This record gives sequence, structure tokens and C-alpha cells, in this order.
Amino acid sequence: MKNKLLAPTALWLALLLPAPLFAMGSPEDQSEDIFNLGKASVTATTMSPIEAGETVHEISAAQIKNTNARTLDEALVLLSDVNVKVGTDGVPRIEIRGFKARDILVLLDGVPINSAFDQQFDPSIIPVDSIEKIKVTTGASSVLYGTGGLGGVINIITKKGQPGARGTLGFESGDGAPYLAKASLSGAKGKFDYFLSGSGYHRDNFPLAKPVTTATEYNGKTDAIEPVENSGYRKNSDNTRNNAFLNLGYTPSSELHLALTGNYVEGGYGKPASAINNTFDPFAPTPQYARVDNYQGFMLQLAADYSPSDVLDVRSRIFYNRIAQDNNRYDNENYNSFGDEKVPGSYHLRNAGVKTGVSLQPRYDFGTAGALTLGLLGGWDTWTSSGEKKPGGYVYQNVPGSGAGSAPYLLSSVSDHHEVYLCSTSFEYEVTLPKGIGLAVGYGHHWQIREDRTLQEDSVSVGLHYDLYRATRLKGAFMRNVRFPTMSELYMHPTNNPKLLPEIVYHYQLGIEQKLPWKSLFKVNGFYSDLHNFIGLKQSGLTQDEGYVPYNVNFSLYSFYGFETSLETAFMQNLQMKLNYTLNVSRDFSLSSRDDVQYVPMHKLVLTGRYDFDFGLTPFVSVVYVGHSAVYTKPSGNTQLTEQVFWKRYMGDYAVANLKVSQKLFKDKATLYIGVDNVLDKDYEDTYGIPRAGRYIYGGFEYRFSL
Repeated sequence: MKNKLLAPTALWLALLLPAPLFAMGSPEDQSEDIFNLGKASVTATTMSPIEAGETVHEISAAQIKNTNARTLDEALVLLSDVNVKVGTDGVPRIEIRGFKARDILVLLDGVPINSAFDQQFDPSIIPVDSIEKIKVTTGASSVLYGTGGLGGVINIITKKGQPGARGTLGFESGDGAPYLAKASLSGAKGKFDYFLSGSGYHRDNFPLAKPVTTATEYNGKTDAIEPVENSGYRKNSDNTRNNAFLNLGYTPSSELHLALTGNYVEGGYGKPASAINNTFDPFAPTPQYARVDNYQGFMLQLAADYSPSDVLDVRSRIFYNRIAQDNNRYDNENYNSFGDEKVPGSYHLRNAGVKTGVSLQPRYDFGTAGALTLGLLGGWDTWTSSGEKKPGGYVYQNVPGSGAGSAPYLLSSVSDHHEVYLCSTSFEYEVTLPKGIGLAVGYGHHWQIREDRTLQEDSVSVGLHYDLYRATRLKGAFMRNVRFPTMSELYMHPTNNPKLLPEIVYHYQLGIEQKLPWKSLFKVNGFYSDLHNFIGLKQSGLTQDEGYVPYNVNFSLYSFYGFETSLETAFMQNLQMKLNYTLNVSRDFSLSSRDDVQYVPMHKLVLTGRYDFDFGLTPFVSVVYVGHSAVYTKPSGNTQLTEQVFWKRYMGDYAVANLKVSQKLFKDKATLYIGVDNVLDKDYEDTYGIPRAGRYIYGGFEYRFSL
């Protein structure tokens, strides 16, 4: 392994050394991402050609504050092509146009923060206090992002200090006596700038719209209905998160800017079990009693931007991300035992993932002939796991396990270590032609280097836009992108398969943006995406040589197609409204008994409105409607069948309304607010058997001061 890494490592060092290391950008664009993809706006006139052909959403810090989003998942729920669902692992999962969380690339100032183990991410541990804006690219994106963003890219751009010195203090509480306390301090003087923030959050549980009951049903008759959680709050739904963030900048000259960014987070949370403990319900997952009793995450990145002339800009970074957590799965709903020999699948493990890498991105501007950007990315992903586990539980568990066999189930020691090296080279050429035409083309080549083998794949992107009239833009994009199999898919026993191939996606997009009278803007984008070689569990047709144990394989094809449209307007002074809707038709070609892709809603509609009264009062309302989401029966357990047969039903459609009212005081030095999430106390779920929160009433304040 070391010999395989030597040559690529030498290449990166040789390319990095001639330029000042760890660049990040001029003071004006320090908060922009490393890829320098341009600034999005509703008029799209300032977009770079690559973004102008894509579908890009931008959410500002002010918009986040209006919605009272506390974490990343809450900030993204109002995008109609983004679906946020909570499954049996108790963590919100962000999905884009039907693509799962593992197929979404998440960046913090251009640095990837997906899990080193399974490429997923927990958006609920990312507070919004330090976020300047969020850029969400859905579908086709830039090849400069590297691999992994099959469904899209979420780039979180953090705040930096501004001239002077200022700070904020805030506190929030609500139903069930949770609390959120936060503070920040920022400023800039001379060659230095800084932004510091911290927050602490805790809740004991979240409220339910109605008590959770268990119904035992057989042959269409309900034998018993027993309330199992009738306190009004969800059992094992506690959550604690403490976060500290810093962004330090230094500009020794007009050509060079240096920056140090760090983030620390620690906490723990419960994973509410399935509310349906019913062996006769073919759709209900088996309840699991699990917790992450403690986690700690640490991120550090050094960056620099060197601009020796008006035509050349060189950016480079080095980063280190680590997150470790105690994953525990208990024998019973009292969460007090690992040693019951009659119960399989229990474990208590300490898992740690580390992402380390460097990047270099020189960009040369040829003037009217366009601009060329080169991208060089290299990184190491490592994973370690230690502790004890029992056999069994492999279908739903996200940690190393083994086939169940029969009792007694005894704890055995676990000690795993895996590492993967990732390397990408790419280029992107952009040019703005006469008559309002913009063109961007890109190509990337990517390697996944492992101890057992090396995989290689290509990515290609094309973006085109044409300003037909001053107020009308036509656009289109194509992309071939790749995601290499994760360490969990390659090595997690017994579902591991080291022979997996990369997933490949082909995106096709066409759209139009039209400015309308009365300060209004209309957008519509059509999309078609084919996902080849998608990775999932083979659950039937297994042989004795395979031990009759399901394992990961490459299936043939998922397809997603539809359109997304939005209308935003400020036709009245102080009033802002937006309506956006996405139709997403999904197709699963892996098995003859499946058609829709599970848990991918066909319809999502979002309506938001805000009015700013002259005396400082601002009401904000949002309504989210989600409909036509399919769920299939769980596997039958007979893995020797030629093909599993799955029955389908549809989840209940639901609409959730939120309301927040804020009042500015003392010449905008303070803000008081109250709000209600899920105003109508809607009882709903986006994963079968996992109820979401009911009505939640809260209130808080924020105080702003200058030094």
C-alpha cells in the first residue's frame, strides 16, 4: 500500500511546493468555496458558465434565520428537490432527486466532510450559526468537485470577520424544556480577521402528535392494540450537541491570503426504535434498541489563495477531519444489557473515521478566450472499529457483524482497520461567447487505491446557457459522474464484497429562467438521470458457498426523471413569497417485483411567505407537502429463492406547516421571537413505523453588540 501511495504523494508535493501553500482566496471572496465556481443570484447574470447551465440553489444566512433553522437539515427542508427523512438510525438523511445520502457530496468551505466509512453524513450536528450561505447543486455539477456527488453537492460556506468588532448572544427553549444557547464574536483589523462561535443544545425527547401504539394483526384481524409510548414524547429521542467554530484570516499582501478554519463538535443521541413491534406486519422493520452515547468530531483546514496577477489565481488546501463515536445496540428497550444470550446482534463499539487530504487549483484567465481551471485532489480515508459484538443483525446494522446462526449469542472482540486512498485530476474550461452564450466543459480522471486493487473511472461535464432576451435564459447540462464503493460496502462483514464496481450516473438537464413583472422570477428545469451499477444487498438466489448470507452487489439501474419549478415574487413592498414544486418519477430495475424506488416521494411542494412590517415585526410561514412515496415489504428470510418478491404500498401523504414571528428591538440590537413547528400537530412519518415530531412551540432571543 505504501508503495502505491508514494508516486501520487510525490506528485502532489511537487505541484504544491512552487506556490504558497494552503491558499483560500482574497478577503472579498474568502467565504467562497475552493472551487471558485462563481456567485449565484436570482438573475443568474453573475454566474460562471458552469453554474449557469446547472441547477443551483443558494440559501443565505438571513434566509436561514427567517426560518429558524437550527441545523443543516432544517435549513434545506424548504427546497422541493431535497428530501429530508429520518429512518431507523435516528439521524436525518438528506437526499436529492431520489439519490441517497451516500451519493451526496457535502463540503465545508470546499472540504469534504462525508463519513470516511460509508460516505454518509449527519446534518443535525452542523449548526447554522457559522454559516454565511449554503450552495446546493442538484444533479449535474462541476468535475472539479471530484467523485461522490452523484445526486448533487452541498457546499457550506462559513462566515468570516468584517471590519470592526461585534458579537451576538442568543438563547431558545420550548416544549419539553430543551435549550439552545449560542454566542459569536467577529471582527477584522489591518491584515487580520476572525470569526468565533459556539453553541450548546440539549433535548430530553421530542413531542408526538399521538401516542405510539402496537397493533398485532393477522389475517386482516387486529388482535390487540397496546399503547407503548403514551407520555406524549418519543422514547429514546434525547439529543445533546456542543459545538465550537473558528475562522482566522491573515492577508500579508494583496496577492496572498491565508486562513485557518477549525470546528469541534461533541454530543450523543438516542435512536428511537420502530413504533411497530409486530412480526405479522410485513413492512415494519424489526425494532432495534440503539444509541450513540458519545461522539466527538474535529476538523482543521489550512488554506491560501495566491494571485500574482489579474489572470492567474492559485488555490490550495490541506485538511484533517476526524469523528469518533460510541455505537451501542442493546438487548432490550430498557437499554441496560448487552449480554442476553437469547438476543442476537447486540454490540458496543468505538468507531473512528479520518479524512486527510490536499488540493491544488490553479486558474488562468485568457480574457475573451475564456478561463481554464485545473484541479488536483488527493486524500486518505481511514476507519477503525474496536469493542465487542454478537453475531446477527446484519440486515439493519451499520457496523461490522456476522450471520446470526442460533443461540447462544455471545459477545466477541472486534478490531478492524481499513484505509483507502483517493486521487483526482481534472480540468474545466469556461468561456462566455458573444450574443449571451456561455459554455463550460470539464473532464476528470479518478483513482481509488486499495490494498487489494485499484479502480479508475472518468467524469465528464458540459454546461450551456443562452440569454435569449434580457429577461430570459435557456440552459442545459450533461454529466457523467462516479462514486467508488465505500469501506462499509467493501469490508463490513458479512455483507462485504471487495469486487464491487463504481456507481456511474448520467445526468441530462434542460431549463429556463424568466424574469417577470412585479419583481418576480420563474424557473423550470427538466431532468433525467440514470444510475448504473448501484450498490445494494443481494437477498435471494444465494448459494451454500455464499453461506446463504445477503451481501452487497452491483445492480443494473435506477432512473429518475421529472421537473422542478419555482416562482418567487416581491410584488408588494416588504412582502416576499416563494412557491416551488418538484415532480420526481423513480424507477427501480433491479427486480421484476419492484418499480418505484423506495422512500422517494413523487411530489413535493413548498410554499413560504414573509412580511417585514416597518416597526420591526416579521411573520414567516412555510408549508411543505410530500406525497406518493412507496415502501416495500422486508425480505422474507428465505435467501435461497431465485428472486425475492416484494409487495408495495404507499406512505400517507402529509403537509406540515411552520410559523415564526420575530420582533426587532432597541434599534435592531435585539430580536425576540416565538414560533410553532408542525402547527396543525400532524401525525406523519417518512419512514414506515418511525413517527416524526408533533407540534413544537418555542421562543427565544438574540442580542447583537459592538465593541
